[in-house]
Amino acid sequence: MKNREPYHPLYSALTLIPLIRIISVSLPLTGIPEVFGIVAVSIPLFIAGVIVANIVGIKPSVMGFRFAKLHKQLLIALLGLPLGFIQFYIIQPDIKNKPAAPEEILIWVIALLICVGLLEEFLFRGILFHVANTLLGNNKAMFFTSLLYTALAISSKSLLNMISTFFISILFCRIFIWKESIVGISLAHGIINITVYLICPLIFY
Repeated sequence: MKNREPYHPLYSALTLIPLIRIISVSLPLTGIPEVFGIVAVSIPLFIAGVIVANIVGIKPSVMGFRFAKLHKQLLIALLGLPLGFIQFYIIQPDIKNKPAAPEEILIWVIALLICVGLLEEFLFRGILFHVANTLLGNNKAMFFTSLLYTALAISSKSLLNMISTFFISILFCRIFIWKESIVGISLAHGIINITVYLICPLIFY
C-alpha cells in the first residue's frame, strides 16, 4: 500500500476530468438560456474542485491564487486577444443567437471569464498540473495536463482545433510555472472565449 500512496493525489485530481463531461450532459438544461447553462454546469465543478483540493491538501496560493504584481497578470491576460482571433479562425463557430443588448453581453462576459476561464484554469493548472508535477516533474506534467485538456476538444471534430488547444495549454502551463499564478492565464482563457464567441461574431458576422 505504501508504494501506491504517492499516486493517491493524482487519482483524486483525475476524477475531475470525466466529471466535466458527466455534469455538462446530465444536467437538465433544456429551455434554459445557454449562458445560464454554462453557469449551472460550473457551480458543481467549482465545488468538486474545492473538495479535491482539500482532499489532496493544496493551498489556494499553491493553486495559483496569487495577486502580487497584478499589472503583469493583466499583460498576460492580453494574450487572450490574439489567441482568440486564431481560435475563431480555426473554430468558425456557428452562432445563431448573438447577444445584442449590453446587459446580455455583460452576462456573457462574466460567465466566460469566471465559469469557463477561471474554472478550467483552477481545475487544470491549479489542481491537476500541480498534483501531476509533484509526481512527474514540470515537463511531463505539462504534456500530461495538456493532453487531458485537449481530450475535451475531441467533440469539436477538428484536428486543427485540438492541436491549437494543446499548444495553448502548453503555453498556459509554462506561464503558470513562470509566474506561479492562475490570475493572468484565467483572464487570458476567458478573453479567448470572449473573442471567439462575442467580439469576432460582432465584427465578422
